[in-house]
Amino acid sequence: MSRTTSLSRPLALAIACSGLFGSAAFAADAPESSPFTGHIDLVSKYVLRGATSTYGPSKPGFGNEGADAPESDKPVLQWGADWSDPSGLYAGYFGSMINYSYKKLGESYTNRNITNFQSGKSIENDLYGGYNGKLGEFGYTVGGTGYVYFNGKNANALETKLALSYGDFSVAAQTLLNDVVWGNKGDTYWTLNYTKVLPYEITLNSSLGYYSYKKQGKYLGSVDTLTSSACPAGQSFSVNGCFAGGAPSSGGFRHLIVGFTQPIAATGLTWGLQGIIAGENRYSVKQKNQLLGSLSYGF
Repeated sequence: MSRTTSLSRPLALAIACSGLFGSAAFAADAPESSPFTGHIDLVSKYVLRGATSTYGPSKPGFGNEGADAPESDKPVLQWGADWSDPSGLYAGYFGSMINYSYKKLGESYTNRNITNFQSGKSIENDLYGGYNGKLGEFGYTVGGTGYVYFNGKNANALETKLALSYGDFSVAAQTLLNDVVWGNKGDTYWTLNYTKVLPYEITLNSSLGYYSYKKQGKYLGSVDTLTSSACPAGQSFSVNGCFAGGAPSSGGFRHLIVGFTQPIAATGLTWGLQGIIAGENRYSVKQKNQLLGSLSYGF
């Protein structure tokens, strides 16, 4: 569930290779005449938007083998390609391996006997596009992303994106348009980003993330929507049942991420490190801090 698109190439270079935000272009500098770039990445873990521990209402939750955060708790391959036009139009694709099955997870909404989420693991595919424009010294982005999962069910989604940038800073809002097993319609992911190119071709990047949540959806909330029954006191609904733990929240701090990327000579390879100071998930469950590494090849 990578869920984001790039505001600009420097921002994409800074954040995409970690797998935290996905859907951002990652590529070594290409000739100015080429509108296409591509990337293949090896990341130490695939963590979605600072959710390092659990999506559910209790800690530590089901764990990755129970189809909980992170998307992969072991090294995984990611890949993608991007196109941009001088007019401001852009489009791209991001793909990633996932260490469990969104098909099994989605099916467990109606079949509560499913307990094995490891067979038929999913592959995430993000298709995104939009327009980057300028208003004086300000830049802006209007776009969207479609999420399609190979071996998925009740997980495909659409998300809008609005963003504004000035100098090295940018702010973005991404809003989910339908209920899925990983979010509720109306959930909005807010980020404040800072990117700075330093000596020795190092790109410093940071991202402050906040979420506004819709408390009740088909798969996440306080009501088992399959049976139309409210969860007992002290429990919340997460995909396939009511579980003890935190109650649905209307919003909260999600993460502070600080890291850097640096090309390795003229090899086309780039390495990176990012540290996550984690916040809370939609049930106000505190996440654990995390250090992530990456090695990427751009073309």
